[in-house]
Amino acid sequence: MRSRMMAVVRRGLTAAITGWCVVAPSARGQAVPSGPQGRVAGRITDKGTGRPLVSVRVRLVGRVGVVETDLDGRFRTPLVPVGKYNVAAALIGYRPAQLDSVAVKDGQTAVVSMALESSPVQLEELTVASDKPTRVSSAAGLLSAQQNAMAVVDGVSAEAIAKTPDSDAGQAVARVTGLAVVQNKVVVRGLAERYSTSLLNGVEIASPEPDRKFVPLDVFASGLLESIVAAKTATPDRPGDFAGGIVDVQTKEFPENFILSFGVSQGYNDRSTFRRFARGPRSGSDLFGFDGIGRGFSGAVAGQERFAESLRNVWTPGSAVARPNLGLNAAVGGRKDLGNDAFGYVLSVDYGNGRDYNPDRYDAEGNSPILFNESRERVELSGLMNLAYRSGAGHKFGFKNFYSRSSTEVFRSGIGGDTGEGPSLNYQGQFIAQYIQQSQVTGDHYLGNFLKSRLEWKGSFGQAGRDDLDNRQLRYVDKGSGYLINNSIPSYRYNTTLLDKSYTGQADWSIPFSLRGPQDGLFKVGASYRRKDREFGAAGYEMHVGTAISQDILSLGPEQLLAPENVGPGMITYQPASILVPYDAREEVKAGYLMSDFEILPSVRIVAGARMEQWTANLTEAKDTAGVITRDNRDILWSANLTYAMTSKINFRLAGYKTVARPDLRELSSGGYTSVVGGTVNIGNPDLRRSSILNADARFEVYPGADELLAVSLFYKRFTDPIITTYRYAGGIVILPDNGKVARSYGAEFEVRKNLGFLASGLSNVLANANLTLLSSEVQFRDVLGAGNVRPQFQGQSPYLVNTGLTYSGKLLSVSALFNRFGDRVERYPGIGSGSNSSNANVIEKARSTLDGKVKLAVRGGWSLSLTGKNLLNTRSEISYDKDVPGAVARPILGRTLDGVSVSMGISYAR
Repeated sequence: MRSRMMAVVRRGLTAAITGWCVVAPSARGQAVPSGPQGRVAGRITDKGTGRPLVSVRVRLVGRVGVVETDLDGRFRTPLVPVGKYNVAAALIGYRPAQLDSVAVKDGQTAVVSMALESSPVQLEELTVASDKPTRVSSAAGLLSAQQNAMAVVDGVSAEAIAKTPDSDAGQAVARVTGLAVVQNKVVVRGLAERYSTSLLNGVEIASPEPDRKFVPLDVFASGLLESIVAAKTATPDRPGDFAGGIVDVQTKEFPENFILSFGVSQGYNDRSTFRRFARGPRSGSDLFGFDGIGRGFSGAVAGQERFAESLRNVWTPGSAVARPNLGLNAAVGGRKDLGNDAFGYVLSVDYGNGRDYNPDRYDAEGNSPILFNESRERVELSGLMNLAYRSGAGHKFGFKNFYSRSSTEVFRSGIGGDTGEGPSLNYQGQFIAQYIQQSQVTGDHYLGNFLKSRLEWKGSFGQAGRDDLDNRQLRYVDKGSGYLINNSIPSYRYNTTLLDKSYTGQADWSIPFSLRGPQDGLFKVGASYRRKDREFGAAGYEMHVGTAISQDILSLGPEQLLAPENVGPGMITYQPASILVPYDAREEVKAGYLMSDFEILPSVRIVAGARMEQWTANLTEAKDTAGVITRDNRDILWSANLTYAMTSKINFRLAGYKTVARPDLRELSSGGYTSVVGGTVNIGNPDLRRSSILNADARFEVYPGADELLAVSLFYKRFTDPIITTYRYAGGIVILPDNGKVARSYGAEFEVRKNLGFLASGLSNVLANANLTLLSSEVQFRDVLGAGNVRPQFQGQSPYLVNTGLTYSGKLLSVSALFNRFGDRVERYPGIGSGSNSSNANVIEKARSTLDGKVKLAVRGGWSLSLTGKNLLNTRSEISYDKDVPGAVARPILGRTLDGVSVSMGISYAR
């Protein structure tokens, strides 16, 4: 009896496995076909968990030979004749699946995605029957990953980015539900950029910005991107210093097809192009974002007169006609199969330059509202080199490199309001160069003989620099008979250099276990270390007018006023300014975590665990009373995510977790700076503390089709010691970061992506998407604000965010239109306590709408033409008070810029 039972079992297993897998030992053994040929490649995942499946046996029905998936669940067939094939996949413990009518084209690799459903062997009746293969469709990769993710995530894929007008990650990320980009700052769920974290290929990178931790995403050209994914709930294996979300920028690594692309574009702006703008002397390496003419100066001054005479004396440069903006890009990539091994590479470079002219920029950030004539010239250069090597099916190594450099030269001149001395005449010249460089080494190993576990490790080194070279600000005061320089209104010259060096190491070990089905659970443990060393060098000088200089000289234009004959003792000199404080700092984050991922009940998945993060910061300022500013916090950050798969296309999610938000090193320094002539001084706060946040999320999501989604989310956040920005009085009005007492934020997100083919067959190529985020928030301060503060909205929170779009994708023509709007958001609060801002009103950025569009036409042989339009509504950006200020006719405008309508045409080639 027992032998008969075993025979039945053996026959059943043979039918279930070898019935799908031919007797040929490997696909390498078959003859290479002649004539037109291509391949099939793809990725196979577990339908319930989304994890990649290793050693799945894949074959093309009707062809001899099988291939197996590697540690990433990826497979790649040998060359086969062109035509349509049915792709079959089988693995013990899973229901076999088949994808029909996959078209293989000459010289191309058809890329597909499949998900296998767990189907344990049942011996209850002592018989085993071969499962009938399930017919599946090739689901959209990113949405499929989103559906099976461990936590709440939203994202945008490279395919979707290519259909938009977006040229960089900063623009593309605004298409993600709950995300917006405001003044080049990423806002997640309406929270200021300090409450989000950016990763590059899963690793934190250094930031070239001195007063914010979030890396400006416009340095990542869209052609380099594989995807942008925003994780909105926490899991223990990711950094815990966020509240809004973690934005992970994934660059291309292992292309299935050979990539060769290049393109050129020319852009027109209705406010800038072909108009005359102020342009300073430029030379040599300025063309690539480097300082080509020695704009900076040193803080070591041998003699004040010699030093003053050596400074650049360019305030009112000559004018030039603004040429159309230029964009160039090129990329090459591919892979080489070496038996069971493979080598992949991606090389890419992007270059752009442009000019912006704003003849009526209005800036009232400080105590002197100014109407500026502003000219900008900018350069962007970025490059990527990713190399990957896969050894067999179980080991993969990567070497990923990214470099980005940009520069902006600005000239401003304008008449300001009354400073108490009289109206002011203001000049500013500034050159900012910044760069990011990161190299990363990665390893990924499937340890089939050791608990069938997986070991992943990463190590990286990065640098970020920002040089603000000779930021010179000159201010005259109207004395009735003309504008004169005097000592009551200071004029400054700054030279600052910031260099961040970051070192990271990370290791993750995943061990699968079986609970309700084969390897349906996962235990994961890991550790990481990140260190950032910062050097901030600053030299600052304040102009001083001596008694020996005549009134006639003080009324001269900038270049004549600062001529060598007017510089020296008793005349015009530069005295060291105390506003800038150089410092050295080190920040370290040591972390370790434990987590588990399993189905506690059928279709109920739990991902839970805890992460310990030890944050230390030490900052030493270079001044007479030098002291060390220190921080040392240890946080246990717990998280739990529950997913209930109501059906194969419907999920319900719940999440609770604790996170933190830490100040930037610059915010701990007592030094200050002004970014705009006449603007308010920004200073740091050595007493600033990190915030802790309790979070709760609920989400209902439906995936009707391969590229379709309907989702509704609710979230709540409670901040202890929230970091906010306020006005303070410290010998004058300053902008100061501070800690509030408590803040709360709660809201809802709605998203829909739907193919319009259900309305009419002619609309089957049209995809509509829309997402809406509604928010409410409040903040409690440690000190009492004045009675005029009637809306304590949490800083950075808009009451709503809207993204909508229509995309038509045809064989030759693609068209997209994208609309974005966000509501009023608090920029900073009025002063707290005595001596505060007399207006007693919040400063807000007013609601704004944008409309962008793109048309792309495929010509022939891989060539295409594109027409892109941005800011088609010609919307201006405005900063104001959020209510009428006593004594004013209406709420005064504190800042206004108008970027104008931009249109660009491009021609590109891709294969």
